[in-house]
Amino acid sequence: MIINKKIVMLITMPLFLAVACGSNSSDAKKVDVNAGINNAQQEATIENTTKQQATTAPKTATKLAVAEFIEGKHYVKISPEMQTDAPEGKVEVIELMWLGCPHCYSLEPAILKYRENHPEFVDFKQVPAMLNPSWAKDANTFYLAEILDPTGEKELITQLFQAIHDQRRNLRNPATVMRLFKQFGYTEEQVKNVQNSMAYQAKLKRAQEIGETSKAQSVPTIIINGKYRTSVYMAGSEEKLFKVIDMLTKKEKK
Repeated sequence: MIINKKIVMLITMPLFLAVACGSNSSDAKKVDVNAGINNAQQEATIENTTKQQATTAPKTATKLAVAEFIEGKHYVKISPEMQTDAPEGKVEVIELMWLGCPHCYSLEPAILKYRENHPEFVDFKQVPAMLNPSWAKDANTFYLAEILDPTGEKELITQLFQAIHDQRRNLRNPATVMRLFKQFGYTEEQVKNVQNSMAYQAKLKRAQEIGETSKAQSVPTIIINGKYRTSVYMAGSEEKLFKVIDMLTKKEKK
């Protein structure tokens, strides 16, 4: 049976729209449709290649298990490799995310669980995507929360997600952001001290670099040790995403 490629693409595109916010998004409702098309085309190419290989390779259970996650389909290599900030002997895992992204908010419970239970050799961090100017404003707010609550004890990041998605608060306004952090129990002086600190500026600069060098076009995106990039869309589901992460971090473990 001949399958029209256009039909395949149209069927595949809504799946992407359901699991990622694109770099062209100025709010939580817009996504990068072109990225969905490119990913669909890439997946179709990989699927055809895999079928051709299957006709020549022995169909053993072991080989099928090894090929469960395929480079180019479930994850991609980043070239050139990115600089990492992980301590010696650790494998860096980054979630590139955006506070305004409903898919990042949906993934947050699983991310929190992974943060608490990931292997000892993993150095996990969230990095706000700064893929366009409007997202950069949310990155400012993200790092205010991270620096003011370094241990995550007050769950400020979760509260920011809730303020945006559940309470529909506009955190692009500096006055609104200040009022919110006062509600969290911080003084105006504490917030301004963070905004004027070198650590705050350094984090924003590094986030900008990560967003650019990862070549990510949508969020949430997971970056493993500066070498690989994957997502819920590429992996196929949240459950498979963390299996891909586990496979690649073990591969990178020294």
